[in-house]
Amino acid sequence: MLKLRRLCLALILLLVAMTAQASTLQDYRDARFAYQQLLRAPEKQQFRHNWEKVFTQLQQFVEHHPDHEKAPGAYYLLGQAHEKLYAVSRVEKDALAAADYYQSLVQHYPHSSLADDALLFRARLQCEVLNHEDGARRDCSLILQKYPDGDMSRQAAELLASLPPAAQPIVVPPRPTPPAPTSSASPPAMAPPTSGRITVSDIRYWSDNDHSRIVLDLNGAPTYRVNTLPPSQKDNTSARLYIDLLRTNKAAKVPSQQNITSGIVKRIRVGENPEGMRVVFDLKELTRYKLITLTNPSRLVIDLANYQGAVLKDDPPQLETAVVPPKGTDQDQITQVLQQVPANEPPQVHIPDVAAKPQGQLRIVVDAGHGGKDPGAVGPGKLYEKDVVLKLAKTLAAQLRSSLKCEVLLTRDRDIYIPLLERTAYANEVDADLFISIHANASPNKSAHGIETFFLNFSKNDKAMAIAARENGMSLQEVGDLELILFDMMANSKINESSRLAAEIQSSLVDNLSRKYSNIKDLGVRQGPFHVLLGATMPSVLVEVAFISHSQEAKRLNSRTYRDRSADAIVEGVRNYLQSQNLLAKRTNDS
Repeated sequence: MLKLRRLCLALILLLVAMTAQASTLQDYRDARFAYQQLLRAPEKQQFRHNWEKVFTQLQQFVEHHPDHEKAPGAYYLLGQAHEKLYAVSRVEKDALAAADYYQSLVQHYPHSSLADDALLFRARLQCEVLNHEDGARRDCSLILQKYPDGDMSRQAAELLASLPPAAQPIVVPPRPTPPAPTSSASPPAMAPPTSGRITVSDIRYWSDNDHSRIVLDLNGAPTYRVNTLPPSQKDNTSARLYIDLLRTNKAAKVPSQQNITSGIVKRIRVGENPEGMRVVFDLKELTRYKLITLTNPSRLVIDLANYQGAVLKDDPPQLETAVVPPKGTDQDQITQVLQQVPANEPPQVHIPDVAAKPQGQLRIVVDAGHGGKDPGAVGPGKLYEKDVVLKLAKTLAAQLRSSLKCEVLLTRDRDIYIPLLERTAYANEVDADLFISIHANASPNKSAHGIETFFLNFSKNDKAMAIAARENGMSLQEVGDLELILFDMMANSKINESSRLAAEIQSSLVDNLSRKYSNIKDLGVRQGPFHVLLGATMPSVLVEVAFISHSQEAKRLNSRTYRDRSADAIVEGVRNYLQSQNLLAKRTNDS
């Protein structure tokens, strides 16, 4: 009887083990299948979040089952997937991640049949993408030394022969163990190196309970590394995010420490060393983050958010402002950014002393596009977009207050320059319920006219992309790059609500203005990657009220009557949206 019980127990344990092994194998197959499905869908490959889903499945497998026979295969697929992503994104950090995963495979599983494959793929990346010929030589030499009978040895020999001779003999040192992969972020990236030393002239921040944005003002493109530290389990000290800026100094006015009373970041600390400087952010909790480098002027923007479902990732591709078109062209005559003030005019943020929003109070932020050194589009008679939209924004603010009994704040109430990302940062800071950015459209085709309203989303419409490029101060190429990372900053951007708000405003503008003016053209509601809408945590739209490049519409924009009627129509659209969402009645009852 005892033997029978032992036999039954052994059979049960064997069955459990077999079931667990089958389940683990199925996890790998599911991850591999997800990758294969993505490869069969070119349209899905254009969006980074689809790749991230595959990465997460594979990373979880290698973390939870490092001793499984399929672990080398999972590392190999991680390298392959990141390499495929690089082919789409052309972002160097994706190629670096692929190389790191290939290295991890070789380091942890040197006897795997995939080890020489991983080395060859890594060598090709270093040679063709990363401009690291010495690394490519080492990887090819390793294949010939350790895997001379492998199926990659011939290709390794050919690649090695194609490389120029090394200045010094190849020495293959022992490789350090790479850091274990994480499921939440790719390896830290570095911005393109610059010559000379960079100065951080200021560190500014905006913060509320759910979001912190820190801006480092610099005088050149930074070279940096970013890392995080989890909270200490021993004494529960704070988590940290820190950035090492190489060949960088801080200006004397930049404090060594700043305390922050709200938001995720508790304190900012700055230290210097011979290599550069380190900026440390002491956090209330370790959360998702995003870094963006911007130029004209040079800035490093760090966003942290702890709202539910946020998908902030580190270090997207660098975004830069577009080069001004050559003088003498139609584009120059209509839409060139005129340098009316010195190019080094510092950005300004008009932040009035705003009290906490009372419960039930509706708060709207109205943004007048462009301003200061950026006049926007230029119409006949040197009519500047920045001037007409400021007048319209002020009128709209007054009419919203009067008609909806709400609080309205302006991002600018005078002719000053405010960077695009800082406009939505302000709206987030003051806990706005809606964000409305007012603009005037323009086109090299002087007969183009009409009204259109935009919300933030991906766009395959060439005209929408061209408008986004102009409003962002970017080239079409850069707008295309921006679309690859938009999903990271759109996790909490209220896309559906923004679409409804845009539809109500567009319909109201067309209907109301058509009763008073002839030749009102409805260009519809469109979506596009607009910088001024990035990061907004409330429904947000960009309204192009008319074409300043069209002679008739330019005269209308310069008319107070037309601006008043346009403002009335936008107010009606906002009212219709609020009522459709049961927000206006609710707030009225609450108050």
